Amino acid sequence: MKLSNLILLSIASVAIFYIQLWDDSIVTPLHLSLLGVCTIYAIYSKSINMAHIAGFILIITGANQVIYESGLINRVTPDDNAILQSLLIFGTNLLFSLILTLVLIFRVQLSRMISNSKNIKLTHFDGIFHWIFIYMTVINLLVLLEDMAYIIFDFKSLTFIYDNFEGLVYIAWALCCGTLLTMMICEAKSNHSDEASVL
Repeated sequence: MKLSNLILLSIASVAIFYIQLWDDSIVTPLHLSLLGVCTIYAIYSKSINMAHIAGFILIITGANQVIYESGLINRVTPDDNAILQSLLIFGTNLLFSLILTLVLIFRVQLSRMISNSKNIKLTHFDGIFHWIFIYMTVINLLVLLEDMAYIIFDFKSLTFIYDNFEGLVYIAWALCCGTLLTMMICEAKSNHSDEASVL
């Protein structure tokens, strides 16, 4: 099967699965678990590039989730200031998406700062991941702008991103996990073919 077909199949499978669940309390732990499995598999298979990609995504996504789950945003958000509420809630998501986008754009350079391995290189998948998180950054920016327009200008009809925010995030998560699963499959095939050539 061609790599492009494999990526599409993996992404479609994960997307359908996430959208069927459509419950943040299920999808978020599942997403983080898949990121964890990919990271562990990459470490086990000694694929440093995959380990760093999956690890960066897991750490930054996990940190974002911890901030919301711990109630930190709710504790510092003033009840009487809707603009500040919006900035803190949607701005935090935007900040994490932007950080992750930059980390993935400069992933090879960051990996070389962390590790002395000579196997660190740009992979075909590096060109996919930063686009996924550019999409996430745009979605987070748009929902922030939409919410600001709603609060400041009372634009009640302009809520498309806000109303579909979870689904738009699930699409990005599905793209991310589908691409990581494809990386794992390609890595397993590569290891299998290397073993076969040794035999």
